Amino acid sequence: MRLEASEPTRDSVVYIPNYEPGTTDIYQYVVTLLNLAMALTEPEFGPVQIIANPAPTPQQRQFLNLRNGQTDIMWSVTTYAREQENTVIRIPLTGGMFGYRVMLIKEGDERFRETIELPDLKQLSAVQGSDWPDTEILRYHGFSVTPSVYTSAFKLLDRGMVDYFPRAVHEIFEELSTHHSLNLTTEQYIALQYDNPMFFFVAARRPELAKRLEIGLNRLYENGDLQRLLTSQHFYIQARNLLKGRTIYPLNNPLLSEQTRQAMKRYQSPLASAL
Repeated sequence: MRLEASEPTRDSVVYIPNYEPGTTDIYQYVVTLLNLAMALTEPEFGPVQIIANPAPTPQQRQFLNLRNGQTDIMWSVTTYAREQENTVIRIPLTGGMFGYRVMLIKEGDERFRETIELPDLKQLSAVQGSDWPDTEILRYHGFSVTPSVYTSAFKLLDRGMVDYFPRAVHEIFEELSTHHSLNLTTEQYIALQYDNPMFFFVAARRPELAKRLEIGLNRLYENGDLQRLLTSQHFYIQARNLLKGRTIYPLNNPLLSEQTRQAMKRYQSPLASAL
């Protein structure tokens, strides 16, 4: 069938994931960043229409959709394996925030009434998503981790079946609001930290789109707009303030490629310099 002039071609449409519950703020920020990158490259590559898939999907399904043609661009924290299977744009999107983890705990848990030492924390039971890189990172360092689907993790903590739920520092506010009926709160004294950058991933069948996105993001980084957009976000300001004064336990991330380690040196985190 011949396309009418008003109909967009497949190359001018970009399909992205829909947002998952508890991720509204970060989702809107990343989509804004994506739109800015596309706008900056429109003179060379032409107009593009960004369309969200109809329903939210878990992370592993998003990667499957990237490979089977249902999605063109997605974003996630990275691992060596994910970079081997998909086209990655190694420009950090959230300034290292996914690497700062604070603990969601049950209200009134006396074990967290003061700073807990790292060896003692490892003896307690953490919950993490079964398909998250964080699960493997924590286990690598000797943590006891119970895998779960995201929506069930909060209930496991509320019921006392696990002891704490490490969350990215910017996620915990919306999650507490979403799960206000549960007896949960934020631990006050510590944070874990490991390099855990969030990157865009592009479908391998769309190399021109990957090239365009990398050019646009680099322009946003070089002119300072990426950093300005990030540091103006309410979730960023809340996260920065939540980290101040905490004891931070640094951990190595064994899942990163050498190329990603080099990218982390090039693209400095505004959050690290703010603490």
